[in-house]
Amino acid sequence: MTDKQRESEIALYLARRTYTYGALHVIFGAQPVANTVQLTTDENTIAALQGIRAVVGFDELSGSAVRACAGLQGRDTADCLDDALAVLGEVAKHGVDDALVEILRGDYARLFDIPGDAYVHTWESPYTGTEGALFQASTLDVRSYYHQAGYRLQAEKHFPDDHIAAMMDYLRATSQNVYETYADGRDDEAARLLGVQRRFLRHHVLSWVDVFARKVAANDSHGYYATLAAGMAAVARVDYAYVDMLLMELAAE
Repeated sequence: MTDKQRESEIALYLARRTYTYGALHVIFGAQPVANTVQLTTDENTIAALQGIRAVVGFDELSGSAVRACAGLQGRDTADCLDDALAVLGEVAKHGVDDALVEILRGDYARLFDIPGDAYVHTWESPYTGTEGALFQASTLDVRSYYHQAGYRLQAEKHFPDDHIAAMMDYLRATSQNVYETYADGRDDEAARLLGVQRRFLRHHVLSWVDVFARKVAANDSHGYYATLAAGMAAVARVDYAYVDMLLMELAAE
């Protein structure tokens, strides 16, 4: 592979991760409506996720990326990404109708909105700090990452910064910055931004997303959000490994 081909390959991956994080933000950010279900199951979302899935086989990633997925017995990252692609593909194949949207809205509400037997916390704090408590030290650390990147929640101080959907949107926004700086040939700045993302993924996503995915799997009656939560955990794991590999590659230039 020539240097130009490798640069194009990297740029394509950086674009795909940006789109994937954006789709995950939409999926876990609010009860779905027809437009958002269509957006997150369209050919662009599927192609972006396929691009993430494609790098799982890289020899450089095999030791760090392909491991148990979201704590689900017998599943690895490839399995979880394949499952997510299958679910999105099935929806895309059959189309989005009112009945499907109502089922997904009900599942989202039971899982993420309405406290009850099926409720799953969507914030980091209850998983890494005091059980059930919000706005803990980790929340403020997440906010510091947001502010350093010029990113702010519209409802800051009224809505926990460490919500999984907000984290996905932060990763989308900063991934867009990485893509643009790399495309402009500013490799040092791209590496700096990637380093920040790597730290964020390690400390504030990989620290709890597996537990989150297990809880969703245990409580989701239809499996749509369970499959996509496991897929999100797999995306974070694979992306962390790819970013680690890319940082070493950029440092060697």
